Parts: sequence; C-alpha cells; structure tokens
Amino acid sequence: MKPTLITTAIVGGGLTLSSAKSLWSRQPAGYGPDDSDTYLLKTGYPIGNGKLGIISFGLPVSEKLSLNVDSLWSGGPSENTSYQGGNPAQPKYPALPEIRAAIFQNGTGDLSPLLGTGANYGSNRVLGNVTISIPELEHYSDYKRSLDLKTGIHTTQFTAGKEKFATSLFCSYPDQVCVYHIESSGALPAITVGFENILTSQDLVRATCGSNTARLTGYTHAGPPQGMKFTAIAKTLDASATTRCAAPGRLVIQSTKAQKMQTIIVAAATDYDQKKGGKTDGYSFRGRDPDEIISQIAAKAVSKSYNTLLSRHLNDYRALEGAFRLNLPDPQRSSEVETAALFSRYDWTGPGDPYLEALLFDYSRHLLISSSRANSLPANLQGRWTERMESAWGADYHANINLQMNYWGAEQTGLGATEDALWDYMEDTWVPRGSETARLLYGADGWVVHNEMNIFGHTAMKEGAQWADYPAAAAWMMQHVWDHFDYTQDVAWLRKQGYPLLKGVAEFWTSQLQEDEFSGDGTLVVNPCNSPETGPTTFGCAHYQQLIHQVFDNVLSGAAVAGETDVAFLGRVASSLARLDSGIHVAGWGGIKEWKLPDAYGFDGPSTHRHLSHLVGWYPGYAISSYAGGYGYDGGNATIREAVRQTLISRGLGNAEDANAGWAKVWRAACWARLNDADRAYEELRYAIDVNFADNGLSMYTALSQPFQIDANFGLAGAVLSMLVVDLPLPHGAKGGRERERERMVVLGPAIPAAWGGGSVAGLRIRGGVAVDFAWDRDGIVTKATPTSSARSRAGVIFVNVRGDVLAKI
Repeated sequence: MKPTLITTAIVGGGLTLSSAKSLWSRQPAGYGPDDSDTYLLKTGYPIGNGKLGIISFGLPVSEKLSLNVDSLWSGGPSENTSYQGGNPAQPKYPALPEIRAAIFQNGTGDLSPLLGTGANYGSNRVLGNVTISIPELEHYSDYKRSLDLKTGIHTTQFTAGKEKFATSLFCSYPDQVCVYHIESSGALPAITVGFENILTSQDLVRATCGSNTARLTGYTHAGPPQGMKFTAIAKTLDASATTRCAAPGRLVIQSTKAQKMQTIIVAAATDYDQKKGGKTDGYSFRGRDPDEIISQIAAKAVSKSYNTLLSRHLNDYRALEGAFRLNLPDPQRSSEVETAALFSRYDWTGPGDPYLEALLFDYSRHLLISSSRANSLPANLQGRWTERMESAWGADYHANINLQMNYWGAEQTGLGATEDALWDYMEDTWVPRGSETARLLYGADGWVVHNEMNIFGHTAMKEGAQWADYPAAAAWMMQHVWDHFDYTQDVAWLRKQGYPLLKGVAEFWTSQLQEDEFSGDGTLVVNPCNSPETGPTTFGCAHYQQLIHQVFDNVLSGAAVAGETDVAFLGRVASSLARLDSGIHVAGWGGIKEWKLPDAYGFDGPSTHRHLSHLVGWYPGYAISSYAGGYGYDGGNATIREAVRQTLISRGLGNAEDANAGWAKVWRAACWARLNDADRAYEELRYAIDVNFADNGLSMYTALSQPFQIDANFGLAGAVLSMLVVDLPLPHGAKGGRERERERMVVLGPAIPAAWGGGSVAGLRIRGGVAVDFAWDRDGIVTKATPTSSARSRAGVIFVNVRGDVLAKI
C-alpha cells in the first residue's frame, strides 16, 4: 500500500483535512493533574465505536491511548453474588398508606421507610493505556493533531530528524476494533507496543506477549466472588514485519528498511453480558470469556488491509454523520485558528462565534456516534471516556435529566440508530429488576426505576429522599421511546420493543395515582414525590404530573398501531388521564409552581436552582407547550407563556450556589428558544460555552473544574435544535382518521440569532417520517424550506417561519 498520510496530507479515503470541520492543536494532549489545564479530559480528543473509547495523549516518543470498554464496571454480582439491584429482601409497600395519609394531612412527609442502599453499586472504570514507544521520536517539530468530525479520525503529523511522520487513529464499528496507523517518509524505526494500568493492584492484571500480540488480562477484584474479567490486545496487521517480545508484555515491531507504515489493531472486551441480567440467568450478567470474544474479533480484523478497515469505518461513520448539516457563517475566520485559542478568546458578553458554535454542535453528534451504538451500552455521564478507576458519580446513568439530555440531538439529526443501545439497555437491565422494584416498593404492576442506575439492574432507591426518590425516571425516558416512533414511523419496532416499554410504565402509574385528598379537587396526583434534587417530599409534583400525562397520551396514541387488544388497560389509562392533575399551576409571584402545595407553605418562591424540572413539559417535553397550548408562533396561551418566562428569569443563567453546571445552562437556552426568544437563547448558549467548555470542547461540571460530564455536550445540540425548530406532537384527541394525523404546524427558525444570519440546515427530521432543508436571511428569518416525505410518513405538516409565513406544506 502506498503511503497517503504523509505525501498528500489526507486521511486514507481521500478527504482533505483542510476541508473538514475539525478540532486541532499544535501541542500533544497532556495527562496533568485534574485541576490543571493539561488534564487529559481538557486536552484530549475522544473517539470510539460505542463499545470502545480511546483518547490519545503524550509525546510522539511515548504516545498512549487511554482505553475504555463500555461494560468495565466494579460492583454488581461480580462483587457480591447476592446483589439485588438495591431491592429489599421483603416488601416495603405496606408503609405506603401511612406515608400517603401523612402527606395529604400535612402537605409534606417522610418516605424513609422506602429508602434503600447503594451497596455494591460500582463504577465505570478505565481499562488502562495502550503504550506506543518509538525512542527515535524524542526530538520532533511541526507537530499538529486533529480530530476530523466528518470522518471520526484522529490524526497527528510531525517531523523527527529528516523524516516526516503521521498517524491516524479511529475506532471501527463494523470491525469492532480501534485502528492505529503510522507512516513515515523514510524507513520506520522500531515500535514497542504494550499495556499499562498503574491505578489498579498489579496482582489483578497480567501483561503478556506472543504471536504478534501484546495482551492485558485482568479482574476488577480478586474475589470471592471472581471479579469481572477484562482482556485487551494490540496486534500488528502486517505479517511481514519482524516482531519479538520484551518484558513485561511488550511487543516490539521491527519494520524492514522498505516499510514505511505499520498498522496496529486494538480490541477489548469483558465477560459482562447484558442479556444475562434476567431471572432465568440468576441476574448474573456473566457472559463469555473475553479472551474468546476478542480473539475472534481480532482474527477477522487482521485478515483485512488497512485500507479496507478504513473504508468500512468511513462508510459506517459517514452514513450517520452525513445525515444532517448545519451551516453557519465564519465571519471571524475561526476555522484557521487553533481550537484552544477559539475557546480562550470566546466571551459570552461579546457577539459569539458562529463557527465555534457550529463546531460544538457537530462535536456533539460525533460524541454520540462514538459512544452509543447498537451493540453497546448507552452513553453514560462521561459518554465512553473515563480515565479513573472510580469515576465521578460512577459515570453511571442518572435519569432525572442527564441520560435524557444525552440523546436530545439524536432523532432530529438522523442519529436514531444510536438509540438502539438505549432501548436494549432499558429492556435488559431496567425492566427485569424494575418489575421487582415496582412490586416490592409500591405493590404495583409494570416496572419502575429511580434516579441512578448502573449496568447491573440497580432500580430501587438509594439513601436520600431528595435525590433518590425519583420513580418518574422511566416516565421521562418514555418520551424518547415515543419520539423514536413519532420521527421514524417504525411500526415493527414500536410493536416489538417501544410499546411494551411504554405499557409497563403506564401500568405502574395507573396503579399508583391517588385522589388528591389535600386539595379535594377530585384530581389524581402522585403521592409521595420529590421534585428532582430540591424541595420537600410531598404530593402532586409538577414534574411527575406532566410526564405521566405524556406517557398516558403516548399509550393512547400508539395503542392501535401497536395492535393493543387489552381494552381494560386502555380504559384505565384513559380514565386516569381524564382525572390527572395537569401539573400546570401558577404561583403568586408569576412563575410555574413546582409543587401543588399552596404558596403559603413557602416552597414555591423564586429560585435559582439548577434543575428546571417543573418546565419538563415545556422543553424537552410537550405537556405544557403542546397539550396545554402553551406554545405558538403567534403567542399561544399568554398566561402559560408568561409563567414560563417568569420561571426562567427567576432561575437565572444557571450559575448559583447549588451548581455551575453546563447542562443547566443549555437546558435554559432550549427553554428560551421555545419562547421564540432568540436573544435570551443565544445569550444562554454563549454563557454555557464560555463558562463550562474546556479547550478540547468537552464540558466540565463546575465551570471549568473537573469532573468532565458529557451531558452539556449533548444538550448543546438540543439547545441549538430548539433554536432551529419547534415540532410538537398533537394530543391524542387531535388525531384525524384513516391513520393520518391532523395537519400540524411546524415552526422553522423560532429563535435563530442574527449572528447566524445567512445559514442553512439540511436533513432536519420532523415527526411523521418527514425531513426538511431550509435556509434563513441575515436576520435569522427562514425564507425557504424544501420538505421531503418518506414512505412511512403519515403526517400532514405546514411549515411556517417565526412570523407565521407559510413556507411549504406536505
């Protein structure tokens, strides 16, 4: 194979780096202290294929690849064979009548009898580093590294001595390996490849070498019981190279004088099996030996050439990445500026930088493609990239905003396939244990989970009511389930997987709603409830009421398409929906109430809390914006809109005593956009970027201080999409006949700032199986729209701009 990276500065398939949007730096990524600017997750550029995640760092002489496997976790049944997912040994629901009675009597109460434990919960952890040592590269110049967002390929280029060098690094979903490729303008020096993990006990890991392969095998703990087993290998692709083993477990690759390139494939796996998490398998989650798994994967990969591996990766990645285009202007010629410098000069009080804002939008999509695929676990709190043995919050699945936000950008930008991981994860790890949790904690049918979930079916509450009492998690996730069908019109999927998930959650809530004895208004409310991470244990939390409304409506909307025959179940859903408190009440000071309690109880005053839980039905949901008529390009329900506005004003910019997190800011931006307020939405977006996004584009939790938490990266895409479109479902009662929806109004460009003037979008997905391309003028007003309709489309859509001008119909 002829060298390509050096001679033509292209990435094997012929895409010039200069033509692609990319993050780039003149300095290698560092591994400094967590609180330093050289911290790995502030400097490195992540790549992945869903199961595997890699970040390259270090100097050319000793480059390292921080390697993650989605399922490498401590805790669970690998740590304790009696692990029950937090569920109690005996039912706790007999305590509910007394808890509920006290709350209805006093307005607030105590649910501590229902609380549980997080024992053996565990944490996602790093596998280790792939080490690549080339002593001849100690002195180098003209260094540049970049991450091409159009290809998902990380490259470096530099000069050492008289020769030019370049590397490419990508993780292939089709071949389930990561591929490291190096080229030189002259003969390649010897390369030593191995593994290291200096953070774990060396008694738990074993590095070996043999047959063109370096290997690391280990366990999460010594046992008993035996910990989770993991294995990783690095294997040379070129059989013509001479290899030898050097202690401990190092593979030395010696190229011939004629060889100017080498390729190394990296494969890794654990013995975790998501499909073994049910009762019939004893909730073991224990699968095949990872040695066997990666041997098969590696054998297939090394039978292919580098060009074939590259081509297969590009075809797969581009099919997803190329499904959507956001084109914004670059008035400051930012594409010519090093990425870190773009962040350093970015000031939220200034005019913004459309190029950087669009770059972060594209980056969000890259991160989702790289961390969530059909055969992997979903993207967690850190996507697929942790450098620690014990990650912040376990790098788990928090589901009172964070997991949901991870997928805000999926459906509308053609990345619905990344959600396959999400559906399987819920079906395999939430439903089995969650059905037990529903029975043991609530005496309920269906299934339920709470705020924090691991990969071992932890579905019960943990220790603190304010953050652990959150049985609404599954109800919120059902919005994603319904949206997937609503956008794709995939009836087969709805019947097989989507609707059964919805039905189970609806069954739970129809059994749990209580008539409001405090207010005496005949409505059905949740009791007990805690609004996420704030306020009292009470009844009728607005967040819950809005989400349950959506679940019930989605069930009724999907029942016929899904072939539902349980008339009694549908009757319970319909009757419960008819009596359900809407969760939309206005406080005396003008904002949306978070709790149904009277204002006199003192909980519903203006607040700067990071969560916007009582606005979930405004954005990302639709119980307020659609079902209650709150949104309208021409004003909508003025009372609701003003209450939403006052709530957002009260909540501030998302930098208060309780947190300074990026996710809180991008959520605010999305909510302002749904008010058609381009100035406020753009201000909040700029504020998030300035305050929370590090020089490598990853979002930090507390301003620019670690830990890295990926939800703001994903949520930024949702905020931008909220500025680009309002596409709300109609309530069940508004459906038309003959399986065709009544015509809906879709607003294009509800909050496009003038700074983005002259931009355009291609491939935006719309509910009903529709897509649309559109462009706007220098003031951000959409002037042209070209919709297309898929074969599955059942929707009638009228496209208008924010002024109400009709742009197109379909």
